[in-house]
Amino acid sequence: MLSDERIRAELNNVLDVTCFEGLGARIEGKVRDCYVQKGRRILIATDRISAFDCVLGTVPFKGQVLNQLAAFWFEKTRHIVPNHVIDVPDPNVMIVRECEQLPLEFVVRGYITGVTKTSAWYNYERGVRDFCGNRLPDGLRKDQKLPHPIVTPTTKLEKHDRNISRAEAIAEGLIDDATFDAAAGICLRLYEFGVKHAAERGLIFVDTKYELGRLDGQLIVTDEINTPDSSRYWFADTYEQLFTAGQEQRKLDKEYVREWLASQGFLGDGPPPVLPDAVRIEAARRYIQVYEVITGQEFVPARGPVKERVRQALGLAR
Repeated sequence: MLSDERIRAELNNVLDVTCFEGLGARIEGKVRDCYVQKGRRILIATDRISAFDCVLGTVPFKGQVLNQLAAFWFEKTRHIVPNHVIDVPDPNVMIVRECEQLPLEFVVRGYITGVTKTSAWYNYERGVRDFCGNRLPDGLRKDQKLPHPIVTPTTKLEKHDRNISRAEAIAEGLIDDATFDAAAGICLRLYEFGVKHAAERGLIFVDTKYELGRLDGQLIVTDEINTPDSSRYWFADTYEQLFTAGQEQRKLDKEYVREWLASQGFLGDGPPPVLPDAVRIEAARRYIQVYEVITGQEFVPARGPVKERVRQALGLAR
């Protein structure tokens, strides 16, 4: 595990944006920069961090952790569903097959928690009992395990993600019933596999988001999978004690940053507060720790300036 001093030394060695010529049409997401070519796409995981649909700044090593952890999970789950990976030529880069993306993100939840406006607990606390078509019982407490995992889709092509039920998604023409059911089934199997692996590593796999696409008529999993950006992880050994006491769980994910923002009064409206270096360092430490715990491997920082290393890996001249 890297020391805070080592992480602090890299606060300025971050990949904030790429503008590489000759790679194809560029699409900038909140975290990844994509370059579209014929039949494939180059995904570059930057060190940008986002929350509440806002880009907040950068976190050292974040892009490397996301890319390498996504590659780990894609390989681990290949027997469940095919994915879009072709190659990983650099710790921050993934080359993938181009496919037709489904217009929904499939969130699978095993526990009721969260502080964002689309989260289960945020809505439940405000009286919502029919959550994305899932009937929730009265009397649940924050961080409580649900009777069984539920699928709670959100839209993905709008400015802000919007919770939506199966019936609403079909009625709005976003997806047909057969595709929805097939995609939801895949996501539940991926989540259940992740739950078992996380438990073996001493973690609770709380919830996660999956994106799927269609390639040659077949559904495949795309984007990222089971990363600390798209998922929540808690330490299993203290879950019951903290839940019984009504205290916050020990977390290894991006929720730390969301909660810091919420403590500053920011939930997505207006300009976000600037992340202090202490928050960036702590976030980096958690990203690195979740990588090491899940993979069982030591995190090895890639050497050299990130942008120049990525450029060389893609065969680009200075």
